[in-house]
Amino acid sequence: MSHISLNRLLRVRAWVVSTMVVLATTHTMVFAQTNINPNRELTLQSAIKLTLANSPELHEFTFKQQEVEGDIKTASLKPVVNAGIEVENFLGTGEVSGIKDTELTLTLSSVIELGNKLNSRKAFASVQSQAVEAQKQVHTLDILAEVTRRYIDVLAQQALIKAQEEAEALARYTYQAVTKRVDAGASPAFEQRRAEAALARARLDVLTAQQTKQGMINSLAIMWGERFPTFTNVEGDLFTLPSSPSLTSLFTTLLESPNLNVYTQSERIQAAQVRLTRAANQSDLTWTAGIRRINGIDETAFVAGVSMPLFSGERNLGEYEKQRAIQGQLEQQKQSATLDLYHQLNMALVARNNALLNVQTLQDSIIPPLVESLSLVEQSYINGRYSYLEWVSTRQELLNAKQALIQSAKQAHQRGADIESLTGQQLSDVINTSFSSKNQ
Repeated sequence: MSHISLNRLLRVRAWVVSTMVVLATTHTMVFAQTNINPNRELTLQSAIKLTLANSPELHEFTFKQQEVEGDIKTASLKPVVNAGIEVENFLGTGEVSGIKDTELTLTLSSVIELGNKLNSRKAFASVQSQAVEAQKQVHTLDILAEVTRRYIDVLAQQALIKAQEEAEALARYTYQAVTKRVDAGASPAFEQRRAEAALARARLDVLTAQQTKQGMINSLAIMWGERFPTFTNVEGDLFTLPSSPSLTSLFTTLLESPNLNVYTQSERIQAAQVRLTRAANQSDLTWTAGIRRINGIDETAFVAGVSMPLFSGERNLGEYEKQRAIQGQLEQQKQSATLDLYHQLNMALVARNNALLNVQTLQDSIIPPLVESLSLVEQSYINGRYSYLEWVSTRQELLNAKQALIQSAKQAHQRGADIESLTGQQLSDVINTSFSSKNQ
């Protein structure tokens, strides 16, 4: 298995559940790694660790979780107890003038919640916490996929630079061979000028590819907020590719992926909202108790009272029906999202399989004959049997085939990253799981 596959040791689906643990344990180590040798090669595992430890998108969820924890504390509060004081029969006229017949009442009052409202509020807030975690897992998968794509961009560009450097060396050799024939009077002088221009073009292609690689390295380093990259190359074997799992096994794996778990958590939130609304249909009791001092007869008495609103359940019926309708909408949205994810998986798998087919065909059936052909044409040119144009044309065909091989391998890796992002599992895990299930 390639370095790219080996370096995905975080095992995406299992890892995303414990992201915060990873962040906490690697944060100190990651910052210590920023002062590294500028010539070191970066591994995919290191790139992932750096990104996860420093991604603002993921750290944002820490505050979202704190926000939900605050809601949970608020939801766990019981109704407040109110203290009150009431004065009657004072500063009036006639027999109630002054304060001689004043009545002073001290009271305590609160609400007795019926319908299990407290537990319903706590359950609603707790489900929101689970939803935040599910959203974090999805964002983590997206970030893992993006850092992998950018890593593969650099890896493929390194392979392209190598191919361009080989083309430059071949162009230089061609120029030297043409010069010898021109000096010997066996070829026209314009062929030497064309060979010189071809060599300049090959050098330009190398320089352009190197500049493009640096831009890709910058884009990769930006994933963890590094503006001045401290590495110059990445590790990996671009042309070692794992086989693709079956579409059936991918569909099965998708059903347990974080991408669908988000909708499951949304349904749970809405179910909790429905229960909370239903609990609100039950009227609460308001109680009052206190003590009254009657100055006119110089006596003290206790007072108490209880009240309940009438017909409040009917007033909440519309809200309950609304929440039930939203619950039904979420189920349809989940089904629609599932079908859309099925489509994305299918298209990613088709693209990856096509890329794998291209890689195999180029490696086995196209590039080897072109290499042999180039050697034959070169010798024939030196012997004066073929023209310079045939040599250059064959050389360009070989370069085009190598570039196509690099692009196909790059696409195969990137579509594999897309599949892993959708399913939440490594391709190798999906294949092994599918194989195990068939043999049980």
